[in-house]
Amino acid sequence: MKKHNVRIQRSEAKNHKAQSVAQRANRTLSERLYSHQYAQEMLSENERSREWVKRLPKVLEAINSKPRRISGKEPDKAVGLKEVDVKPAEYKRSVGLDEVRLPPAVKVRYLLAPGEDEGGDNRRATDPVWSLNIYDLSRSVVSVGQPVLYYLSEGAPRRSFVREELQVVPEDTELPPNSVLE
Repeated sequence: MKKHNVRIQRSEAKNHKAQSVAQRANRTLSERLYSHQYAQEMLSENERSREWVKRLPKVLEAINSKPRRISGKEPDKAVGLKEVDVKPAEYKRSVGLDEVRLPPAVKVRYLLAPGEDEGGDNRRATDPVWSLNIYDLSRSVVSVGQPVLYYLSEGAPRRSFVREELQVVPEDTELPPNSVLE
């Protein structure tokens, strides 16, 4: 790794967005390896199959010889290159300078991360999806070719949100009376 100047990135624990590439690679590998093994185990009772050990080199070769969408190159050929050109992300909506921005005075709720409101690391079926409090937009950051990032007023998390993570609250919205809380 040092010889090729590869930097190893570590992510924080329980940050599933950062771990999604590794999780998807593991899922693809297990789908291709174990489906054949499970079929064998269904046919032969009380016998554990270790077929995946024999199939692993062939499955890895098949995975590494398939071109990737992001680069258009096969991983086994791209490894030998000094640099691999990566296609920029294409959004299904207009982004950056062309994106329709939320007005500054709008009130919003934000999408809660799993376990953010109730504690823990997982989202339960009874957990709220959107923040219970309503916030103002404090600022927005616009970059060319990137979605607009919004930051919320005091009391909200100190992170940025994209448009899809915000729910606009209409001005005529009334909160339930305090008697509901008693």
